[in-house]
Amino acid sequence: MKRLLQLVLAMSVVLPGLSSAAFGQTKATLKLIEQFKAHDLQGESLIQVAYSPTSTNFITAASDGVVKVWEKPDVKKFEFSQEPLAMLFNGRLEPDNTTLVTAAYNGIATRWSLKGLEPQRYGPHLSGVTDVEILPAQAGVVTTSDDGSIRFWSDDGRLVKRVERSGVSRHLALARQRQLVAVTQDIGAITLLSINGNVLQSIHTDEGRLNDVIFSPNEQLLLTTGFDGTIKIWDLEDPLKPAKLKTTIQASQTGWVNGIALNRSGILASVADDGKVRLWNLQGQNLATLQLSNHHLLSCSFSPNGEKLLVATQDGTVSELSVKP
Repeated sequence: MKRLLQLVLAMSVVLPGLSSAAFGQTKATLKLIEQFKAHDLQGESLIQVAYSPTSTNFITAASDGVVKVWEKPDVKKFEFSQEPLAMLFNGRLEPDNTTLVTAAYNGIATRWSLKGLEPQRYGPHLSGVTDVEILPAQAGVVTTSDDGSIRFWSDDGRLVKRVERSGVSRHLALARQRQLVAVTQDIGAITLLSINGNVLQSIHTDEGRLNDVIFSPNEQLLLTTGFDGTIKIWDLEDPLKPAKLKTTIQASQTGWVNGIALNRSGILASVADDGKVRLWNLQGQNLATLQLSNHHLLSCSFSPNGEKLLVATQDGTVSELSVKP
């Protein structure tokens, strides 16, 4: 009996910060609340949508060169753009809700202020900047680039360290509490680094070009998705030991999975080229599917409470959906 109790307690603390739904959830509901045109995009365009980690404000950053800050769907607070206009690969609204960063095709990453401060630029890079994050503990800024590099900067724009990797470094994820950075390379690999730029390990995913990488809310798991239509869930309990593959989800049979998001209830969202939003549990069971558009779905983001999901479509449309277990 004592041994059984120890096992139950051990299972209950394997992944602190995620509810039991991460393991036992078997169904959920997706409902479209509202749609609006955030950007007027044509053809092979890009758009990223991302909630603030601490509020219901969110940003959209798109290939028209404009990043917009929204108070709620179709209620815009601010917008920023570089002069001359440069296509944006990515953008993020920081936890303070007054700072955002953008990654641009012209080789410049920019920190913007909603308080009227002068923008701070990071670059130039040898090619387009694909992603950017402000590091925790006042450790500066990290950028990724089409030139393959991962660069660490001081807050005032001085290059501190450059890490060279094979292939394009395209997407990054930040684990703030554990002070880890994960960066995708187009060769299907993930580079895991500390926030001071030390390479901890390389994870070979076998997913082809990777379209997204995220940490779980408790930062114990790393999730990747790529051209082969799969989502892979990796155990990162010890970042100095090789990551262990826990689950592989065949999330799309007909196209690329372009974006993923995970809430604290353990509900995983994926968006794909087929225009469908899908929900999963962490065991890989499909909880819900919604045909949202005839266009490619390019990114998604959960609200901090996990009850709403934003989805960005290739034509610049953003959809707000409710998510209920």
